[in-house]
Amino acid sequence: MSLKLLVSAMVFLIVLCFASVNAHESFVRPISGWAEVGDTAILPIGSGHTTESSELPLGLAYIKVISQSGHVLNHTLSQKTTTNGYWMIYDFDVDGPGLNIIDLYHTEGSWTHFITNPPAGGFWEHKSAEEINWTELDTTTWADDWYVEKSYPKHCYAKAFVAGPESDFSLASRAIGQKLEIVPLDNITTVGQGEFSLQVLFDDEPYKNVTVTAQRVGDDTELQATTDSEGKVRFNLSGPSEVIEWLIKTNTGMDPQVVELVDLPRGKDSKEKSYVGPVYRTILALRNDYIKAE
Repeated sequence: MSLKLLVSAMVFLIVLCFASVNAHESFVRPISGWAEVGDTAILPIGSGHTTESSELPLGLAYIKVISQSGHVLNHTLSQKTTTNGYWMIYDFDVDGPGLNIIDLYHTEGSWTHFITNPPAGGFWEHKSAEEINWTELDTTTWADDWYVEKSYPKHCYAKAFVAGPESDFSLASRAIGQKLEIVPLDNITTVGQGEFSLQVLFDDEPYKNVTVTAQRVGDDTELQATTDSEGKVRFNLSGPSEVIEWLIKTNTGMDPQVVELVDLPRGKDSKEKSYVGPVYRTILALRNDYIKAE
């Protein structure tokens, strides 16, 4: 690893030790957007509501590094994976020139949300509705109109880039096949210079009328936009610092195209149906240092 990359990594990891709790999204934030052939690229992987990790991405998580030559590195994260604070740390040796695309999938299983004392009082069960033994539920302190708000398996995707000499940046604007995916439409080397266009795909098709959020690393400045009929959005991805980094995120939530309303066990006075089905979340990390500094 070059001295510059090593120093950057040390500073970055010191900052990452400070975090909050109770996270629901997963992301990859490379230490640097540029790596020379022979360098070791460092990929902190975290989960959180903002741009910092507030819990380790436990459960099933695996990462792929797709090189410009088409070679793929596959790695499953485990208890043996190096951690630093609330971050898992994966690294790979940059063996050749070109653009490296980082592809992460993470799931911690299913969740069910009970509303025990409507309208708001409730709790989360780390199971799907199918896994819950309804006859063993202790509902003695629950209101007679309790119900299940939603029950879903959660699937998280993340994507990032590490560039090197002779990078073909057009590869960053091609989908890699994530179930829910954000694709840069502009050249990623223009991040930080103003307006930037992206497209959201679900099952490789444009995903319209979904909210997309851009959060700037450092101060968590937040921008929001809704995709048009072609799944496209546009943000001003600029910033006040020398190194500019953004996390672009979206999720399917309780979209009726993905989940359905069904009857689940509920209190005798409740007529509420429950949202049941998968939830997909995705985060794209973008930086402004994909070209070697002079």
